[in-house]
Amino acid sequence: MTPPPAASGSRRKSGRAVKAPEKFVPDAPTSQVVPASSKRKRVVDDIENGASESEEEEEEESDDAAESAAEEELKETRKKSKPARKPAAKKPKVNGTTSHQSAPAVKLPTRPKKAKKVAIADKEAEGLYAEIYTSGHHTDDVAATFINDYREAAPAALTGLVNMVLKSAGCDIQVTEDDINDVDNVEAKLGELQEEFQAQNITDYPLISKAKSSHDFRNALVDFFTALVTTMGQTNIMYDEEVLIENITNWFVTMSSSSSRPFRHTATLVNLTITSAMCSLAREELEKAAKIRQQVKSEHKKGANKARNAQFHKNIEVSEKKYEFLLTKINDNFDTVYVHRYRDVDPKIRLECVDGLGNWIRTLPDHFSEGTYLRYMGWMLSDTHAPMRQGVVNQLYNIMKNPDIHHNMGTFIERFRQRIVEIATRDSEPTVRSAAVALAHTIRQAGMLEPDDIDTVGKLIFDSELIVRKAVVNFFMAGVEEAYEAKIEELGGPEELEVLAVDEDDTTSPRKEWIKLKALAETLALYDTEDQDELPSQVSRSADTDFLNISHIESRFTLAAQVLYERMGESKDWDILASYLLFDHSAKPRGNSKTLRTIIVSFKPTDKEEIILLEILNAVVKLGLTHIDESEKGKKKTKDELSEAKESTARRLANLIPRLLKKYGATPHTSTIILRLEHVLNLGVFQELRQDSTAYAKLLDDISNQFTTHADRGVLAEAGAAILHARGFEELEEVTENKVQSLWEDATNTLNKINKVDDISQRGGFREPVLVELSHNLARLDKLSSISNCVEPLESNVEDSQPSPIAILIDVIARGVFEQENPDLDALEDEVVLSAIRSAMFYFMWKARSLTESISAGNVVPEIEIDNLKDIQEVFITNLIAALSSRATNDPVRLFATGTLLDLHVLFATLRPARIAKSKAGEAKTQNELLQTLVKEIAPEVQAELTSIFDTAERTFAKKSRRKLAEPGEDEAPEDLDSEEDDDDDENATESERRSETLKTEQHLCELTGKLVLAILAKVIDVSGESSGKLSARIQRNRTRLGANFRDVVAYLDDPKSKVKRSHKSKAQQAAIAARKSEKSRELAEEEGEEEDDPFDEAEPEEGTAEDLRRRELEEDLPVSEDGDGAAEIPAEGDEDEVMGD
Repeated sequence: MTPPPAASGSRRKSGRAVKAPEKFVPDAPTSQVVPASSKRKRVVDDIENGASESEEEEEEESDDAAESAAEEELKETRKKSKPARKPAAKKPKVNGTTSHQSAPAVKLPTRPKKAKKVAIADKEAEGLYAEIYTSGHHTDDVAATFINDYREAAPAALTGLVNMVLKSAGCDIQVTEDDINDVDNVEAKLGELQEEFQAQNITDYPLISKAKSSHDFRNALVDFFTALVTTMGQTNIMYDEEVLIENITNWFVTMSSSSSRPFRHTATLVNLTITSAMCSLAREELEKAAKIRQQVKSEHKKGANKARNAQFHKNIEVSEKKYEFLLTKINDNFDTVYVHRYRDVDPKIRLECVDGLGNWIRTLPDHFSEGTYLRYMGWMLSDTHAPMRQGVVNQLYNIMKNPDIHHNMGTFIERFRQRIVEIATRDSEPTVRSAAVALAHTIRQAGMLEPDDIDTVGKLIFDSELIVRKAVVNFFMAGVEEAYEAKIEELGGPEELEVLAVDEDDTTSPRKEWIKLKALAETLALYDTEDQDELPSQVSRSADTDFLNISHIESRFTLAAQVLYERMGESKDWDILASYLLFDHSAKPRGNSKTLRTIIVSFKPTDKEEIILLEILNAVVKLGLTHIDESEKGKKKTKDELSEAKESTARRLANLIPRLLKKYGATPHTSTIILRLEHVLNLGVFQELRQDSTAYAKLLDDISNQFTTHADRGVLAEAGAAILHARGFEELEEVTENKVQSLWEDATNTLNKINKVDDISQRGGFREPVLVELSHNLARLDKLSSISNCVEPLESNVEDSQPSPIAILIDVIARGVFEQENPDLDALEDEVVLSAIRSAMFYFMWKARSLTESISAGNVVPEIEIDNLKDIQEVFITNLIAALSSRATNDPVRLFATGTLLDLHVLFATLRPARIAKSKAGEAKTQNELLQTLVKEIAPEVQAELTSIFDTAERTFAKKSRRKLAEPGEDEAPEDLDSEEDDDDDENATESERRSETLKTEQHLCELTGKLVLAILAKVIDVSGESSGKLSARIQRNRTRLGANFRDVVAYLDDPKSKVKRSHKSKAQQAAIAARKSEKSRELAEEEGEEEDDPFDEAEPEEGTAEDLRRRELEEDLPVSEDGDGAAEIPAEGDEDEVMGD
């Protein structure tokens, strides 16, 4: 059992406090300060508990380091210290303060409600503070002045130093020389200062101030203490008068454990700076001793005299003693400051610690690269604060850049390698991940990274974050270089490659660069793993995101090529890349060389690698054309030279695309990639140079050929985009329009031909080859309808006895009526119906546009045209309703037919008289009456069917997303639980598949709800009969239960609210202002005199009505009701937030 402090008179021997020393200290002379080494470490241990307890009340304590960190620290602590003693009994007050054990824990003040009081650098200060921050003197001179002052009056100099640090922490309270002399009272005095300082409610201090001068303030503080310690070492005062450094560290080590954050942060920075400066001095002494030993060896060979050798050995001994002294002080500071502060609750203090430790390791690698110190770096890799993790990674990167330290880092890297790789691949912050990638690259260069880890980090070339992809470029290219060198070795070494072409202008013959392109494609193909869960941050492939429209999204290979563009010259030159892709690897080489044949076979790309290289070519061409202006301008070329460079590039690309299509156009995937090249082609070159129009016509022929030979929607989309791109140039419009008309003729002729085979409206009436041909043709019609006006082509009749193409399309929709299941053809039949619905809807959209334009221009639309359109519309509606009603589940046909039915009614609702301009006066009434026959309301029985479809979509999404729906109201029909779809497949689905399925169902629900809402707002559904308003109420039943997207869609059903001008003044103030305005108006009327009443004046509105508010400018104009001329109802005060957006 440990005796009480009063009975203990012996001084401790270990580095940790186990016994409290006696309080009696003899008075020291005024010219000398008592050493404080015996007090420093005990004070740290006593204050640490109070500081941590207070900090826990201020904010949540951050997560400690890894569990292994706590266990290892516990072992180290048990080795260094004796068993813990019980709390000492209460002591009488010493120097006016209560004992540490009996005093209550100091609590930081709560955050003040007043404006923050910020402590900044004081420009009016005096003394050492002014010398450091405002005098402009060099810190070396200030440090030398302090040393001189210390030699003349030690207590006064130390008093100024401590007061300077206190003021640097934002505290204007000062200590006296008596406080400096009383080394036993340091803890109590700092406690008093802390309480008085916290009472001032200062929430900010210079080190964290956002003022522009805060950075200079910190640098000045660090530079001063660095210069001070350096001067102390150079003048030997540190070694001759140990009391100086002891008392400095006594105050600042104690202060670093304060519960006041400004005190603790400032003192921690000071202590870390002192330790860093000591490390630099220790390194100088090591280097000095090494140089002297080298001199001793040289002198020994020369046979120097004994006196000289003795002097050398004496100098070595002096340097070693200084080194040992400094190492002792460094270890003391590490144990008393760093060990406690590296896991401080304040991340800024933790960041100071990691910067300090990184500096020490680089300065004294032989001492600090031991596991005892490096483990702290590993533990801090798991810090919850992102800038802290980034700081640790940056320090490790700086350490690993020094090859001389690699031999000491092996054990550390082996232990924490997986954590570093985990940060690089899975950290939540992209900046931290990019820094970890750079660190992984240095570890790889040191040969300490495992092959599996290399592949894991290399896959980040597909990462979704640009900053991470840029960071991994060097790492990735190192792997490509290794693969390239391995291929060269397999071929027999660089000597065997001499048979390849070396002429820079010859881009068609095999060359050495093709081997590196092969290595690049192989590496990307290897990293294109199927396991997306391994790296969740990667850019997904289209197959994983088929619920999104990704037709214009860059592929993962294109994104990778964009960051590799500047780094890899072989891929940057797209002529070399194109020649590699166009090369015929099956052809015999010149001279029938066996060696050349072996080389050619070795770099032949596989099918997947060809796709990857085409993606890279696509990206490289785009980047090259984008940067051509900047690169040419940098060479100060004339305007004609710039124009010539653009023309040359456009011609080369226009000639390249047909050659690529000839070789790779048969496959939809490769054809899609090649067609994207046309989007960046500068067609203005062909517009300006008409003699080159034949080259463009040939290119357009190849694009049209791809359109007619492929039914893949990706190819059709890219070909359609290329055609639209060409139509944007006036000079090329005629050539393009002729090609579009040719495509229309081919598509409609094929449709008429298929219509003659059998009844095109009967599902199951065609054999599979005919059905496939119909599906492909309708896909082309669908795309053509979206890029050009389809009214004329679809209404034209080739033969009078044959129906028009639009009539045939409407008949095809009748195939959507589901009668008997046919697993072999059902998917194809449904695809045919979907294409027909889309094409027909485009027809109605183009038709409605032409009607609106004609009426707006004052032209009369023939009655027969409106009657024909009405007939087609009715058949279209009938077939849509028949298709969606025949299906029991919400399959694609049912959902799409439902959405199209709603879109059609909303489309023609725009033809109401209030929405369009009037035509000629004599014909306006008749014209509008005819148009109104196209505006139809959805029948109640159809509305019931649509409500059932909505119910199913809502329940499906709720089940997939695990949400609970509200119970039906008393006046609503009960839920049809028997119609719910079985989700047996969900049990075996992966997390990614379930997430994808949930997003799909949410998309279907929100799309359907949006179309229903538009129909309700357009007053084509839920407006008349017994079911009026029921659909709107049904949609809003679960508006708050199905996520933010659904809620925002349903919000458009809210009645439009007027935007009332909100005043920040009280009602009494507003009433007073209104009274003053009324008084002024009355006085003005009296001045003007009485006037006769105007019989045509409007009557004054009743007070408080909307008109009265508007006239008094207390409310903006309210929307006018469609049913009358009156103003809309003023919204209730509680509904002010439920205003429908634009």
